[in-house]
Amino acid sequence: MTNEEYGITAIKLIFTIIILSVVIAGIVFIVKRLWQDTSIINIETDLLYIKAKCKIIHDKNIIDKNEQLLGENITEYLENEEINEIISQSDKWYRLSQEDLETIGIGNLKSEDGYLINYEENDIIYVKGIEENEEIYYKLSDLEEQREKQKVEEQEDAEKPSVNQEASEQPPEEQPSSEATPAESGI
Repeated sequence: MTNEEYGITAIKLIFTIIILSVVIAGIVFIVKRLWQDTSIINIETDLLYIKAKCKIIHDKNIIDKNEQLLGENITEYLENEEINEIISQSDKWYRLSQEDLETIGIGNLKSEDGYLINYEENDIIYVKGIEENEEIYYKLSDLEEQREKQKVEEQEDAEKPSVNQEASEQPPEEQPSSEATPAESGI
């Protein structure tokens, strides 16, 4: 091989490495995104399950006053200022312990993750927060509300005709022709 052939081979090798790096980086990005989406769905599913189980417990408490609500009644949450602000608006928040989660049937969750329930409003707070669209949501109801708004906006966008469609749907304007019709030419 000549020096020129070695140079061309080295350039091919560099381009191959660059292309492979870009492909691998893309795959890593996609897998990371899918993993994050899956974990958000899992957390949301757990929160919905806790919410449903606590709704049943609350309803039993209304019917039978001897039925105890699960969790420790809290009036402040010192670990997170945003959550403390949410809790301070109502004194009906309860912190679920590991034993409470096991009673509900979700012993595989860790109470350290922080699950707070408001039986009256039928709402739940996830202390770690759920990040979606670069926003962190602590209350399940806030996340659901945001998704509903997003769905409505997407439907409105889908219903709006695009500028190109509007232009193509309008009838073409009649333009005077340069050629005279037989009636106009006097024939």
